[in-house]
Amino acid sequence: MYLFKNYHQRVDRVPLSEVVARVGRGENLEVVGYEGDAAVVDKVKGVVKGDFSSEDLGELKKRKPRGKPTKQQLELAAVVAQRLVEARKPFKVIFGPKEVTIRSGGGFIRVSEDSVKLAGYKSFDDDPIPLVLDVLKKYGEVKLLKPLK
Repeated sequence: MYLFKNYHQRVDRVPLSEVVARVGRGENLEVVGYEGDAAVVDKVKGVVKGDFSSEDLGELKKRKPRGKPTKQQLELAAVVAQRLVEARKPFKVIFGPKEVTIRSGGGFIRVSEDSVKLAGYKSFDDDPIPLVLDVLKKYGEVKLLKPLK
């Protein structure tokens, strides 16, 4: 008989306001669900990009900027997280050098220094984009990258 250890990451139950505060501090996290007035938060395991044309993937290629996300990107991510938490949507936030990636619904939002790209959504009406579109447009140009058919 073999004994197997449980290698799953430990999840935390944190107040909803703490989720927004963590995002505002630039902490990578994944909200996997909600229990009452708490969010169930797990460690981030990465972002899966999905099936896109090579032209669209060219727009998303990893760049080589150095440093941390900008103050404006952290503020934007916190506002987006606040709205997703209020709507009780699961989401994942990953901070990179001079960029933020937020995965929710069927796609993800990449906020770079000069623009916002939405990938994996068919239109601006796909959930949860209507919740956050006004905030994204205030940051910069919002471009929708359509998935392959």
